[in-house]
This record gives sequence, C-alpha cells and structure tokens, in this order.
Amino acid sequence: MEDTDDNEHSLGQILESSLVLPSDSNSTFTKQPVNETSRQFLELLGPDSLKTNGEPVYKDYSAPTGSYGKHGEPQSKINEFFTELRSGIEISKLLGSEAKELSSSQPPRYSREDIVALRDTPAIFQLWNLNYKELIASEFPQLFVGNVIDLANEEEEDNSNFFLRPYQEEIVKRSLAGENDIILLPTGTGKTLVAIKVIIQHIQNRLKNGQKVKVIFFVPRTDLATQQLKQIKKFIPSEWRGKCMKITGDENMSAHMVKFYMRDTENLVIVVTPAIVSNYFKTSREASLSDFSLLVFDEFHHATKKHDYNWLIKRYVQALNGGDPELHDDSLPQMMGMTATIGIGRSKSPDSAREFILSQCAKFNLRAAPSQVSSLDGFLNLPAEEFIVVDKRLDRVSQFIEHNLMSAIEARILSKIENNERLRSSLLGDNKQLEFPETRTNQVYLQMVVATQTALVEISHIPDIQLDTQYCKVALEHLKGYYWCLYLDNLLTCKYAVKYLLQWKHEPHLKGVREIWDMFEGNLETIIQLQEFEDQQNSNVKVESLKTRLEQQLSHQEDSKVIIFVQMRIVAEYLATLLNSMSPKFKANKFISTGRSNWDTSMNAQQRIDIRAKFEGNRYNILVATSVLEEGIDIQACNMVVRYMYVKDMIAKIQSRGRARKVGAILLTILDDKLKEQERTNDVKEKFMYDALQEVRDMSPEVFSKEIYRHSLLMKTSDDEDEPWSTPEDPGEAVRVCCQLCNASLGLLADVRVFMESHHPVLDASISDRVMVHRKPPKTMYDGITSVGFLLCSNRSQSENKNPCGARVGVLTQLTKEYKFAMWSIRGIVVSSDAFTMQPSEYKSIKERYIIKPLYIEDIDEAGQQFQFRAR
Repeated sequence: MEDTDDNEHSLGQILESSLVLPSDSNSTFTKQPVNETSRQFLELLGPDSLKTNGEPVYKDYSAPTGSYGKHGEPQSKINEFFTELRSGIEISKLLGSEAKELSSSQPPRYSREDIVALRDTPAIFQLWNLNYKELIASEFPQLFVGNVIDLANEEEEDNSNFFLRPYQEEIVKRSLAGENDIILLPTGTGKTLVAIKVIIQHIQNRLKNGQKVKVIFFVPRTDLATQQLKQIKKFIPSEWRGKCMKITGDENMSAHMVKFYMRDTENLVIVVTPAIVSNYFKTSREASLSDFSLLVFDEFHHATKKHDYNWLIKRYVQALNGGDPELHDDSLPQMMGMTATIGIGRSKSPDSAREFILSQCAKFNLRAAPSQVSSLDGFLNLPAEEFIVVDKRLDRVSQFIEHNLMSAIEARILSKIENNERLRSSLLGDNKQLEFPETRTNQVYLQMVVATQTALVEISHIPDIQLDTQYCKVALEHLKGYYWCLYLDNLLTCKYAVKYLLQWKHEPHLKGVREIWDMFEGNLETIIQLQEFEDQQNSNVKVESLKTRLEQQLSHQEDSKVIIFVQMRIVAEYLATLLNSMSPKFKANKFISTGRSNWDTSMNAQQRIDIRAKFEGNRYNILVATSVLEEGIDIQACNMVVRYMYVKDMIAKIQSRGRARKVGAILLTILDDKLKEQERTNDVKEKFMYDALQEVRDMSPEVFSKEIYRHSLLMKTSDDEDEPWSTPEDPGEAVRVCCQLCNASLGLLADVRVFMESHHPVLDASISDRVMVHRKPPKTMYDGITSVGFLLCSNRSQSENKNPCGARVGVLTQLTKEYKFAMWSIRGIVVSSDAFTMQPSEYKSIKERYIIKPLYIEDIDEAGQQFQFRAR
C-alpha cells in the first residue's frame, strides 16, 4: 500500500460522546458525570486516576499542543498501548473478561455484531485509534481486523477516504491503473466497495485531465439499483452525490429522457438495469460507446446467452475489432466486471470449461487473467455442508388426485383428439399419437402439458376444431394445476395442497368446460377428508427434518439467523406460514420477487426492504426465499442457509453458500435422490471451474493474449452458447396482421416497427378504416408511453346482422406528446400469409421469423407526421 496521508488517519471516534475532551492542549479535563465507559478508560490510565469513592481524578497534564489523542487521552499513554498492540498481544489479554465470551464458542466469534457489542470497552477503543497500517500489521485475526475497518468506514461523516481490506487493495490494482478487469471475490467480501474505489479514482483522474466522465453501473435487477446507488452515494465525495442517479423500468422514463441522461455531462454516475442502455442503443442512431468512460457490470456471470449484458459487451467487442470506424481504443470505455463466480456455462469437461472462461475474458479484452488475491484466510468463513436425503412422499391425497382425476382427464383429452381427425392431424401430424408420461410428479410431465397447450393455441383458428381445442386447453389447465398440487403436497403438508385447490373457485378460466369442472367440484369434499386424515396420522418427513434441524440450531445459538431457499414463490409463502405454526422459536417470513403468476403471490421492492430491515433487527429469524435473494442483495450474514428441495446449478449453490458467512455457519441441503445427482454434477462443475481458472492464470502473457484474440474473433460469428439464430425474412406485402376472432385483415406486418425493444407502433395512416377506438382515461404503460384507448376490429362481413366484430386487437398509444400510434395486442391478432397462419404468444416469436424494422428516436417526428393514427 502507498504511504499516503490518508493511511495515517484514525479509523473512528466511537467514544466521542462518552469520554471527556480537553478544551485545549494545556487545560484540565472538564468535570462531567462519568459513565462506565469513561470509568473503564480511566482505569486503564492507572490506579491513581480513580479515588476510592469511584469519582475520577482530574489532572492537569500540561502537555504541549497535539499531545492528546482524539478523545483527550494522554498521547504518551496511548503510545504505550500502541506498543503493546504492535508487539502481538493476545486478544484474550487485550479484551480481558469479554474475550472469554467471544472465544468460548468454537471457533471464536469476531463478527461485526460482536465488535459492536464490545465497542464501548477501552480495549476496543484503543484498537479503534490505531491507524490503518498499524491495524493491518497487528496480530489480531484478519476477520476481526476487517470488520473493524468496515465499521469505521460506516461511521465517518465523509466516507470518500474509506479504507479497503488488504485483499481488496490487492485485487483492485489493475482497475485503478485503468485496465479492464474481472474482479472475482466471494459473496460478502466487498466487491461493491472495490468498484466504488475504482469509480472515485476514475472520476478524479478524468476531471483532472479535462476528459468526459460518464460511469454506468449495471445491475441485473431493479432492487439492486436502489441498493448500489445508496452505497455509491455513501462513499463518494459529498460534492458528487447530487450527480449520481439511477434509471430502471420503475422510473418509467421516456426514450427521449434516457437519451438526454446518457449524453449529458452533468451526471457522473448512473446505476441502470442493462435493458435501459440496450434500448438506448436500439432507439437512437446517435448512441455510441464513446458516450461512456467506465462500464461496471455487477454480477458479471449473467453475461451469457442473450442476456442484455452480453448484447452490450458484444458491441464493445465489435468496436474493438473495427466494427465502428468512428471509435478508437482510446475512446472506448474502461470495462470492469464483478462476480463471485465466473461460471463455465454448459461445459461438461475441463477443456470446455477453460474455453468458456477464456471467452468471458475476451469480452473485456483482458490483458491478463481475472485478478485474484493471494489469500482470503481469516477473512472468509466457509460453512460446513450437511445433507439430509429424503424419499418421495406417498399419501392418500396425492394418490387420489393422480388416479381419480388426472388419469380421467388425460383419457378425455386423448379421446377428443382421436375422434377429431382434423384436430389430430393439425396437432400431431401423420402417424403420431399423444402420450402422457407415466410419472405425473416430475417436470417432464409438466413440460409435455405446457407444450401441448402451446400447440393447441397455434391451431385454434382452424375451422371445425375450435370447440374440441377449447375443451383440451381447459382440461390441460386442470392437469397443470393438479401437477402443482402434487408438488406442494410433496414439499409441505396436505393442508397446503388443498389450500391451493380451493383457490380454483376464483379462477374463471378453469370453469370453461362443465364436465371437467364438475369432476373437480364433485371430488373436492373427498380430497378435504383425506387431507384431514393424512395431516393427523402421517407427517411429511421433509418438513419434520427441517423443523428438527432448525430447532437444534436455535437451541445451540438462540440469536441464529437462517435463510431457506425454495424454488417457487407459493412454496415460500406457505412454508413460512407453516413454520410459524410449528414453534414459537420460529419467526419466519417470505422473501420473494415482484411479479404475478398463477400463484397469485408477490412482493414489491419496498416490501423486500422492510423485510430485510426486520430480519436484521431480529423481528424475524428465518427468511424463506426464492432465488431473488441468492445474489447481489446485501443482507446480514447467516448462521444457517437451507436449500429445501431446491438444487439448481453450480452458480446458485456458490451464491447460496455465500449467505452463510457467520463463523461456524452451516449450509444444509434437504434433497431426494434425483436432486442428489444434480448436486454431484454441480460439485464436479465447480471443480472444473476452479481448475480451468487456474489453468488460464498459469498461461504465459503471450499465450493468454493469443487466446483472447482467438475468442474475440469467434464472437463475431457465434452467439455464445445458444444455437445460431435463423435468418429472419422480410415480410413484404405477403404477410398480414389479422383479427384472431374473425380473421379480417388489419394491415401489413411490414408496417410494424420495434421501439425500445418492447413496443411495436404501426406506421399505417389508413388503419383507422379497419378499427374502432374505445376511448379510456389515459394510463401510463411504461417507458413513458401512455395508453389512451382500445382498438376494436370493425369488420362487419362475418356478422349476419352486420354488427362490427368488436374483438380487441390493440391499443392506441401516445408515443410522444405530439403523436399517437396504434399498437397491435399480441393476444388479439394472428399473423397470416397464403401459406400459413400463426398465433404468436409474444412478439419474439414473430421476430424470429420476420424482420421488424426499428423506429429510432430521431425518426419519430417524421413518422408521426406521415403515419400517426387519425381517428374517424
């Protein structure tokens, strides 16, 4: 570390309110009521500092200017303590009786909470006044030293001169020198603080040299944008805090405003989700990588496949390879990635794992392998791993649902298909039969049901099969619901499986076929009776195993904090409720993502912030979470992390493990035999990753440089791990957009444009001849676009009484203040030509087949003048 003035500063002033301060260097202490902390401090000064009645003796030390410590303590006495500390005094001797409590557990506890609890003791006070170099050179455990540094950083009013832990200072060197780098540090070791250090120096250097500054800090989710902006504002110089902002989908910012903030010179740091910047490039011809000076990618392991991270990085690689003649290397931004694990993609061998890691390095054109630290010993607690293997649950409820309901519905679906030749041939082709998997509780069954539903939707416009198609779609929806009922029954108790079924009464789409609905209602009472019997007589071994292990943990350490990871949001909700009913020791709540599905359970960003605060404030000691908590979100280190019948991939395991950071923490996995095999695969892949990473790091500079160049060329022609996209066709005048209900032509697909990736305005001034407008109060959709009405099909040719069709086929939007454009609703249209008809489930499926041209911000005025919607 460089020998700078910053390193000589004291680390904190924790006793400022309790210790007596001199008014100047030659005055005596001012007499104030002494508290226990002051008493302990005076005891350290010697036996003469206290009278027999316990009152302090106030002496005039008559010391010269500067001879007092920060809190008025004699500098000579502090020097004695510094000497003792530097000599390697044992922590038990320094902390006295308090050390016994810390060291009695195995291993000893030196967490942030332990330090806070002891911070008013004189020994911790002495430690707090050590300067940085003295602190890291001391004989204290590294974890203890690191936590003292973190707490001291948090207490400074001006945090811009914050301190890094020694390994952070080591790993940040290349980024501080202006090089591209990928920072690999485990969860909880301070990657964000490393990035902020780089951001501060980057801004300082560029402002000093009169260069443009624009730092983009990418986060994969909206939640993380708020958190990371808060951290950045906390640690950067105060005069820059007003020049930091975030832009996510929640801000509902128009494309014009996004372009303004991307190109303005006032805001120095913008925290964004990647879609914001990718949309900026897709909506503005003027967008350029030279608009930015530093790009920071948080959770860099997402830069695979067709993630927006990858899309943006590929633009950078293309620019490096001469794809943009106006850009030169010196005008391209510095690149910095941060992640706990670089991953290996779909690699199944050490060689392919090495190739994947090299491809990730090539994305940033690295000059050397990702930075590593020599050691994290003492700073990182690795949890002990435990496994509980359980069998599949067999109970009367699941057996009744499988054999009396699901099998009967399957038979009816097969009968409908076999008895309608046109339906069978359209759905399956020649000489094929539909077969349901024998096992109804695995994902293969669910995938088959969903695939059949999708296929039925795509052929539902064909004459003579609509009624049978509708019957099969509703019946398949019941099968899908029963699948999830079995899933809940296997993980929880029969009570919660039945609770899910009872919600069906509020789902109108399940009542579309009387025969199928009567089957459900006619058997519901029997299912409820079986549930009551099962829950009284037979417990779920998975739930009981979890309950027992949680009770053991809380008995061993009453203040333990636990995170339980599950796959589904509804499981998180139900399991938290179930745990709270099982023991007064359990104070559980769910922690799930935003968004809605058939589970009808969700949690917005503010609710998650509140839950985190209550978890850290001991209102809750158990969080039952989905993958939303696996990465990125700052949350208190835990004593136990449980993966409850939830084994995902290698990265998810590493991220979950990073949540169990307390000394003596446990990573518990409750799984069945199938998940056990997945876990073994993850362990093998993790070994592949670390071995391959070491192999890359062992390459000579010459070999590494050649490999990076080779992979940068490969990125020109490949689409990462996915199969190459098929080349979309120009729709021309042959492909029409038609009403799904009456099949009347509404316009040409060639007139549709894509704007900001998610919006599809229609550039056709004559569209008002074929649709009617149902006005409604303006409603902001997102990206600053306002919906002002529905578009209804006005075709009368299919009606005997010549009434208009009236099907909802789109929305009328206010794209800007000046111009209105029609946008087709994907659920109200089909795309047709003379050769085929398709009912797309999303615009993505249309774009895979046909070219949809972009609409740029700069073209909106011209397009509006010619093609805006004119109501008749």
